[in-house]
Amino acid sequence: MSPGSSLPERIAVLGAGLTGLSAADLLSERGRSVVVLEKEDGPGGLASTVRKGAFHFDYGPHRFHTKNPDLLDLVAGLLPDELLELERLSRIRLLDRYFMYPLALGNVLRRMPLHSGAGMMLSYIGEQIRNLFRPREDADFEGWVVRRFGRKLYDLYFGPYTEKLWGCPASTLSADWASQRITVPGLSGLIKSTLFPSREQVRSLVSTFSYPQGGIGRICESLVDRCTSRGVSLHYGVRPLQITRLQTGGFAIETGQGTLEADAIVNTVPVGDFVRLLSDPLPEEVMNAAGELRFRAIVFVTLKLSTRIEAADHWIYAPEKCYLFNRLSIPENFDSNCSESGSQVVFEFTCDEGDDIWKGEVDLIEAAVSGGEKLGLFSRTVVSSNMISRQAHAYPVYDMDYAGRVATVLDSIDALDGIVTCGRQGLFRYNNMDHSIEMGRFAALELLGEDSVRKRFSWTSDTWADG
Repeated sequence: MSPGSSLPERIAVLGAGLTGLSAADLLSERGRSVVVLEKEDGPGGLASTVRKGAFHFDYGPHRFHTKNPDLLDLVAGLLPDELLELERLSRIRLLDRYFMYPLALGNVLRRMPLHSGAGMMLSYIGEQIRNLFRPREDADFEGWVVRRFGRKLYDLYFGPYTEKLWGCPASTLSADWASQRITVPGLSGLIKSTLFPSREQVRSLVSTFSYPQGGIGRICESLVDRCTSRGVSLHYGVRPLQITRLQTGGFAIETGQGTLEADAIVNTVPVGDFVRLLSDPLPEEVMNAAGELRFRAIVFVTLKLSTRIEAADHWIYAPEKCYLFNRLSIPENFDSNCSESGSQVVFEFTCDEGDDIWKGEVDLIEAAVSGGEKLGLFSRTVVSSNMISRQAHAYPVYDMDYAGRVATVLDSIDALDGIVTCGRQGLFRYNNMDHSIEMGRFAALELLGEDSVRKRFSWTSDTWADG
């Protein structure tokens, strides 16, 4: 949002996920009139909990953790006596055996076949010798990982999992994805962390996390309760169709249910969709850049089991091609009371919106059942029912040109008076739950003239780490 404008009194928030509700929460606390528009039938977005009959699950594994004590206090205050403190357990399935994740060198070498473990170490040593004479560039995901872990470990895990997740060659993905999500510096880092464990942990490797009783959606549900108690108006099943700047100031937001006016807008919907809502189009290069920003979708298949599952994992990665899904999670291991009996297993099938997986032209139920059996988690005889759900904008795709496109779009929006964009979809940034909450609060502070989203969450490519 451009500086120098008067402070708005009426704010429209697009999207009732963590970011949008966090913005509405702070704005309403400061006495602003807030309306929240959400296209779905309830709040939460990716951080919502599905409750339907025997089913009670989140959209994949969620864990709340933060080093910001103010954010921790905020969530704890929303959910007094509801937060569970859990010790993370996640594993990778490779070569018909399980390995702990985050990777630990001792566990890898103990569990891996001797020839594979030896090959991995030799591959890493060979890569380090190669880098002495002809260093591999960090231009793309593949080069970044091979340089630090060796070709063998890349071919075994990092490459297959990444290409399954994104549906494209890892060589076409930006190295930013690797530097943000793979926070162990390399195989040498695994060796060092094994021999000399540190008390300091990077974000993606934290061993404990908080989780609300009743599901991750309890955070957004509690935000809704607090917002509505302050007069915030929430409208579900409402999709904005066009946004027009009024000559008298502010905006008219046209929806299928009518038109509302606001002095300012907090946007958390996909930024490419948002710029197309503006009746005054942005420059052609901005619109072209926005049109090139892609999101990866997920189809979730949840199986209800008649018996309790024995595996204690919160989630399991499945990088190998014999599994069509790339990850699964077990809700009862987050909250043992989420089912009255039996268990659930949530399988994630990443895809592109509109492809065969998304449209249901692939038998995902059978892929989940047969995959769960192959993993040794359950027998198909205990599968009692199933449920399929979809999320279209799950992961922003960090292709080789994403950073320039993002900067072009966000710089243009930042120059618009009365508009702030934020959140995973609104900033096209793969971020964690605490970041989503903080983004919303900084969006509110920006409209209040006290801070800015850009100052805290710069969108230049060298400041996107720790996602």
